[in-house]
Order: sequence, then C-alpha cells, then structure tokens
Amino acid sequence: MGRDNRSGFSVRAPGRVCLFGEHSDYLGLDVIAAAIDVTIKIEAQPREDELIVVNYTDLKEWDEFSIIGEVGYRTKRDYIRSAFNVMARKGFVLKHGWDMEVSGTIPLAAGLSSSSALTVGGIKAITKMTGRDLPPEEIALRAYDAEVAEFGESGGTMDHFASSVGGVIYVNTVENRINRLPAELDTFVIGDSGEKKRNTVGDLRYIRTTIEREYGEISRDLGSFNRRLTPVNTVHEKVEMNQSKERRMALATIRNRDLTHRALKLLSTPLPDSNELGRMLREHHEILRDDLERSTPKIERLIEAAYDAGALGCKINGSGGGGSMMAYAVGCEHEVAASIKSAGGTPYIVKVAKGAEVVMVN
Repeated sequence: MGRDNRSGFSVRAPGRVCLFGEHSDYLGLDVIAAAIDVTIKIEAQPREDELIVVNYTDLKEWDEFSIIGEVGYRTKRDYIRSAFNVMARKGFVLKHGWDMEVSGTIPLAAGLSSSSALTVGGIKAITKMTGRDLPPEEIALRAYDAEVAEFGESGGTMDHFASSVGGVIYVNTVENRINRLPAELDTFVIGDSGEKKRNTVGDLRYIRTTIEREYGEISRDLGSFNRRLTPVNTVHEKVEMNQSKERRMALATIRNRDLTHRALKLLSTPLPDSNELGRMLREHHEILRDDLERSTPKIERLIEAAYDAGALGCKINGSGGGGSMMAYAVGCEHEVAASIKSAGGTPYIVKVAKGAEVVMVN
C-alpha cells in the first residue's frame, strides 16, 4: 500500500531525439535515442475533495474529473486521463484529489515527443500521488500503455524509454530492454520548420501496415525471413525483381536496422568520433528522405543551412512530413542556429538530459 501523499511536488519529463532507428521501434527493430533538455512540467498540489483538476497553461485549457471509477475520454489521445486509467488498473489508487498544472518547453508537433513526455510525466506524477515508486523502465512501459495501447495507435516504446530513463540509450524493442550508452555527445540544434503534420497517426499506420505487408511478401519470396537477422544483401536480391515503392520502404527499414547496429558500436565508447557520427546521421537522413519519403523541401533547406554553418550531421526528427530536423553541431551550435533561423526555421539549442524526475515543492 502507498502512503497518503499530501505534499506538493513537480515532475519534469524531457523530450527526445531519435538518433538512429527512426520508424523502427513499432516494427520490432531496435533504436538509439537521447533525452534532451526541453521538458514537460507538471506541478501538483493536493486537494481536499476527490477531483483531479488539470490546467494546461500553454494551451489555455482546463479539465476536471473524479478519481472514483474509470475516467471517460473527451477525445482520442486524452493522455492525462488515460494515465489515471492505466495506473488505476495496476492498483495505483488515489485517496484524494489533486490540482495539476501542465506546461512545457518542448515545441509541439515538432517530432520531439511532447505527448510521450506528457504521459511519462503523468505516470510519474501518479506514482508520487499514491506514495509509491516504479523504476524508470516500468514508468516508460505504463506511459506506452497510456499513450499508444490505450488508443490502439501504431507507435513504439522508444519515446517513453528515452523520456523516462534519460541520457543516450539503446532500446531492444522486442524484449523492452534498454542499454544506457556511455557516449558523451556534444550539442544538437533543433530546427523547427513550422510545418504542421497533416496526420501523424495516419502516417505511422500507413508506414507500419505497408512494411508489415512487404515483410510478409519478402518472407514468401525468400522462404525464410527474419526482420532482425536476415542480411540486407539477401533481401536486396528480391528488390532487384520488385522495384515498387513499397518494397523500397521495406528495404529501407532493414538498412536502418544495420546502421543502428553500427552506431551502437560507435556510441558504446565515452568519446565517439564526431565526424563518423555525423556521417552516420547523414546516412540515416538520406534513407528517411529517399526511400521513406519523410522529408519536405523546407526541411531540406534547413538541413542545407545547418551544413553550411558547420554541422557534422543532420536528419529529420520523428514521423516526418513536416515538424523539425536536428543538427549535430560540435563547437558551432550558435552559428548553426543562426543559419537555420535565416533559412526560415525556429532553432533550439539542446543538450542530452537526464530522465524524468520528481522535485518536491515546499
């Protein structure tokens, strides 16, 4: 049983960048991600009644619901409500209500996982409200339940592990196991294009269903196919006979798989070669741009501007089709940020950050 917590507190959950393995986690392929120092913040104060009152300060929206019984959803992807439902089913029962104030510094719809940070922060807050605790990996899995599984979406666990655990991590998406990587990375610059994605959820669903279907076709062609193990050259022989867009998309995910494994070796050392890391990031972006068609003309202008200012490697963030790009900038972050701004983007200079944490409030 948890303690009756009647002290105010604050939770901070970071956003993330995917370094390698974009569009891989929901296909059962591994990824490398890093938490970054832009955050969702939830401030919580106890109430004397049985209500949860949520003030989304940046959105200028309010919500209110009872802690008694299953909470209904106002809209799909109602993440704070779903966090309470998921945790209540796991036995995390509140004894009184709370006021929650939600704010953040993560740019919305920019591929930096603001929604995952919100669900991680929500789950972390509920554990504190009930006087209990969970390890970061378990927080991440419950946040995945609240954001993805609860609403039947197509995402994976990468975002939640990155936000909850922090640092640079390698995620085995089949076993839901992470390795904390020792690589000390320099500064990144995010370039927000300001292009709002038309349908992120629909994009992910299309990519996932298309590639899963192609994996099935490849398996029939080869007689034996393991998305995690079959060499890319073996798969490539079948692409030569099938040049469809869908087959190229499937091959791209296998190439991303192998690139991620190469990057794991590089990032398993404290001081990885910056130029090699930059080359790998460039390679990853080219796969995302050319075979998965996830970039846009404006994103390409921001990337070109970042390279002109000295960035070593750039890639698109998140689901693509808008949103943001990231640049690995070693000692030239301010020049890269200025160049991105001149090209029409909104720059954010970020560093690798620790995972979600609770801060007590007096």
